[in-house]
Amino acid sequence: MTPALLWMVVALVAVGVEVFTVDLTFGLIAVGAGTAAVAAAVGAPLWLQGIIGVGVALAGIAFVRPVALRHLRRSTPQTRTGVDLLPGSTGRALSALTVDDGRITLRGEIWSARLDPDVTTVPVPIGTNVVVTRIDGATALVHPIDPPTN
Repeated sequence: MTPALLWMVVALVAVGVEVFTVDLTFGLIAVGAGTAAVAAAVGAPLWLQGIIGVGVALAGIAFVRPVALRHLRRSTPQTRTGVDLLPGSTGRALSALTVDDGRITLRGEIWSARLDPDVTTVPVPIGTNVVVTRIDGATALVHPIDPPTN
């Protein structure tokens, strides 16, 4: 087996390990082994192949890996899904809403709802547009978009 082929086998094994660890260490070792394979292919002596391979891998681990990990681990804004997505959504009252009871349509579904007592306690008539302030179990706490004028 030629040295270039041996280095490529080392690189492929390192890539295989990297797939399972996703730590970028073995990926950079694979890059080092790949550069050693190129050095072997152009006729560099074995000691130089080793120095090139190890040097490239260590340089990558020391300088490239920290920057790459910082970008990979950068916190992304939390994606809201499910009921976490509902606060701020608008709906329409299907029944009179009070602080105790009511029904609304919300995103095409019928929800039990009640007025959010932190915002208002004035009953809301049928057909009023409402905004969800929070979800309590399976009940939407809402307040009217345009409060009824009495």
